[in-house]
Amino acid sequence: MLELDAVAAAFEAGAVIRTVNFHLTPERRRADYERQFALYAQYFDPVTAEDLDRVMTTGQWHKSRPGLILAFYNGYRNNFDVARPLLDRHGLVGWFFVITGFVSAADQWSFAADHNITCESDETLGTRIALSWDEVATLDGAHVVASHTRTHSAASVTREKLWDEASGSQDDFIHRLGHPVRAIAWNGGAAYGEHPEADQAVDAAGFQFVVSNLRIQRLRDWCDRP
Repeated sequence: MLELDAVAAAFEAGAVIRTVNFHLTPERRRADYERQFALYAQYFDPVTAEDLDRVMTTGQWHKSRPGLILAFYNGYRNNFDVARPLLDRHGLVGWFFVITGFVSAADQWSFAADHNITCESDETLGTRIALSWDEVATLDGAHVVASHTRTHSAASVTREKLWDEASGSQDDFIHRLGHPVRAIAWNGGAAYGEHPEADQAVDAAGFQFVVSNLRIQRLRDWCDRP
């Protein structure tokens, strides 16, 4: 009930950014996503990381319609193959929260089974199920690439694990993309302030935003460190 109260309070306060979350986007649902994204494009404006930074810094939304973040979690191949072309067609911006270890894994099916990552066995059995790093690089720029940790970790694990999940994933992005990413979301959607050691790991990794179940928190000015 407290979560519902928080959502209601945000709407009453005039929140101008909405978020819709996705995980798998299978081919068999392409027509559904086409209709859904067409409606989003009709009533909402896309949100880039720069747009989010601006509204959270100034308190003013500079576009004519409410902003919409379309968040895609885990880094699935079908997010690239199915969702990305539809986003591009409708002028929408996706936020792709990538599990960097999933992308890098030699055996992605085993990695998924070991780290509670749901897969569509009827569509991709025996093939690559995660994004490739080339696909992540293609998404970067036109869309927003963000961290969903290195191994799909919650914020309640050991200190050593937290630092590897936050800074380790950031290091993966720097190595593969040439720059850090601005946002992180923990598995389970913990907010900044819920787990002090996780907060320290996020700070050390230099993330600007924490995306959680009910809010987005801006932690600092952005520093695009090499």
